[in-house]
Amino acid sequence: MEISEWIRVLQEVDMTPSARRSFLQLVERYRKGPEALLDWNGIRSPRTDRLVPHEKLEPPDEDAAREVLSHLAVCKLNGGLGTSMGCSGPKSLIPIREGRTFLDFIVDQLQELEQTWTVRVPLILMNSFHTEEQTKAALYGCPQSPPIECFTQNRLPRLDKETGRPLGEEEFGPEAWYPPGHGDLFTCLEDQGLLDRLLADGKKLLFVSNADNLGATADPVIAHHMLKHNIPFLMEMTAKTPADVKGGTLYEDKDGRLHLLEVAQVPPEYMESFCSTEKFKVFNTNNIWIHLEHLKRRLDEGPMDLKLIVNEKSLNGQAVIQLETAMGAALEHFENAVGLVVHRDRFLPVKKTTDLLMIQSDLFVQEGSQLRRSPARKQADLPKVTWKGPLENFDEYSRRIPQAPGLLNLESLEVEGNVWFRGEATLKGKVRLISHGKPLAVPGGVVIENQTLEN
Repeated sequence: MEISEWIRVLQEVDMTPSARRSFLQLVERYRKGPEALLDWNGIRSPRTDRLVPHEKLEPPDEDAAREVLSHLAVCKLNGGLGTSMGCSGPKSLIPIREGRTFLDFIVDQLQELEQTWTVRVPLILMNSFHTEEQTKAALYGCPQSPPIECFTQNRLPRLDKETGRPLGEEEFGPEAWYPPGHGDLFTCLEDQGLLDRLLADGKKLLFVSNADNLGATADPVIAHHMLKHNIPFLMEMTAKTPADVKGGTLYEDKDGRLHLLEVAQVPPEYMESFCSTEKFKVFNTNNIWIHLEHLKRRLDEGPMDLKLIVNEKSLNGQAVIQLETAMGAALEHFENAVGLVVHRDRFLPVKKTTDLLMIQSDLFVQEGSQLRRSPARKQADLPKVTWKGPLENFDEYSRRIPQAPGLLNLESLEVEGNVWFRGEATLKGKVRLISHGKPLAVPGGVVIENQTLEN
């Protein structure tokens, strides 16, 4: 369809003016075809002054820390559902440790920050239309501190891959729509007036992270570094492990500007180089710090054309596409943006029930509302845990593993089929638990080391 036809069609679609404008920009770029792949030889890893280790930052004194935190707001990306764990509601409302949800941990962390520094840091939740109602219901009756504000990101229509036309709500219902990725944050902050309100309240920094990343806490050291050096945009990076080889990373172009490099941009012949740790040793945690005054000036110049992500899906057997953007791609729109290499403890995402098992086990210790890797584990990496079958579902996982086994000395765990844990077991080395139909029960108190249990 021509753009004029798109405009006519979208007038009949239930969208806000800002969402319609954003969507038309994405459609125009989609119609132009895929963006050119990178010139691999023209990029390099960032210089050391653009990718600074956290341990080299200057810690602020108590008064300076309190001052910078008074200018901070925290935003959690709360648009996702727990579908990867078989849940239908907001992922942030899944209980993850001792009955506490992601949202409970987030609120607890900000309350601890207030108690430590006697400063209130407001919490902002970017919901999607999927999570808005249930999140607001969960917040009803919450303590008044920290102050919590919600806003809902735009919803855009999915497109029929063959015709390129928006799906009909009459046929597909709510599935005709999708939230267009966290790159939508900047449009929403501006169009919904939140950016201006934050600035009017004296806020200078916004720390944004995924709601399911338990390690993404407000850090006065980073906040102090941002304001002291007038940094417009900072992306937290952490060291790659074998599980992260396809994570986005940073590169510097010939003009010295930083860019986010995603796996989809890499030419096939250079994929091995991208996934190795020789050229790119760190990856994006999606913990982003934004200087709000710089953001305001940039948005006053016009919208940021973030790199387009074309997400192909199947809906009731029909091929559809979603046009999305990622907030990290805004990095290249700010001169003097930087990366910061942080400890792995600041990246503790829970995407699947295998991640949940590790978070609930003795691999982590809880200090107040903070989770840290246990110093008792000798190996640098977490164990590799894989399973197929019922344990992929959160409810089944909760029934079958009521108490996480000890994993401190585990190298790998493979579970398949009808497996149950009847108490706290200890797993060491390489362990395989395979059921071919009959229940395979692991009794409490048992130690399984470098064994395969199979029935």
